[in-house]
Amino acid sequence: MIEVTPLRYFVSAFELGTISAAAAAHGISQPSLSQALQKLEETISSTLFLRSRKGLQPTAQGHQLYQHAQSILGAVQKAENSFSQNSPRHLSLYTSPDIVLKPFRGAFEALRRTCPGLELRFELTPAAAELALVDQSCAPRGHRFHELVREPYVLALKKSHPLAGTRTLTLGDLRSLPLIERRYCPHYDAMRAELTLEDVSLTAAAEAVHDQQVLELVRLGFGGALLPAGHVAQDEAIAAIPVKHPSLGERIMGLAVRKTASANEMFRIWLSGFTGGSLSM
Repeated sequence: MIEVTPLRYFVSAFELGTISAAAAAHGISQPSLSQALQKLEETISSTLFLRSRKGLQPTAQGHQLYQHAQSILGAVQKAENSFSQNSPRHLSLYTSPDIVLKPFRGAFEALRRTCPGLELRFELTPAAAELALVDQSCAPRGHRFHELVREPYVLALKKSHPLAGTRTLTLGDLRSLPLIERRYCPHYDAMRAELTLEDVSLTAAAEAVHDQQVLELVRLGFGGALLPAGHVAQDEAIAAIPVKHPSLGERIMGLAVRKTASANEMFRIWLSGFTGGSLSM
């Protein structure tokens, strides 16, 4: 008999493509998830995945089971929802000031589709949240960090700016350029230190409290900003120019998940809607 929990593990492995990602989505170890998949294959006497260094490749039987699993787990979710109508589900979230939500639209839509009536509550600190979108350096204790993307910092400028067509810049090229300050960024002090070493004194055009403000100020032409590349990808009004400097660095951004069954389940659903790899807008 097929059990629901291994079936959920299978669906995550099918959708995410690797054992490691599926295990992280459920908050279990990779060996535990591999063992569950093996038992599932034994139960139905079929091989579900071809395994390689590149990840998992579903077999024909894997595709067939995935279609059945969608119906089975959908029915289970519907039954669970019917008994919890009087007790709506809640999810507490935190997004750091250097995060914009638009690139994660698919992930939030997955929550809405899977958990109708889910109440989202945004917290003021990452430690208070079940799920926290943060830089790796800001992940709170008591949470496990799941890396989503690594992205470099670029200079964001309004596309009508004279420098917008430049292929690359150096830190020295920023000397006469008004920039929008982002003191809340975890890498702000390190960036300022690199500018000091290069004897670059910046002109502050504005000081923002979160990156959504920064993006709007850049679009309006108030100045430039050193921003994560994903913020400005495919933005028709903003040019993203690489800054050539070995120590400017990149950020490792991801989701910090509280170590509870409820948070793990919300994380699994959220991750199923995340497009991954690129945070293009």
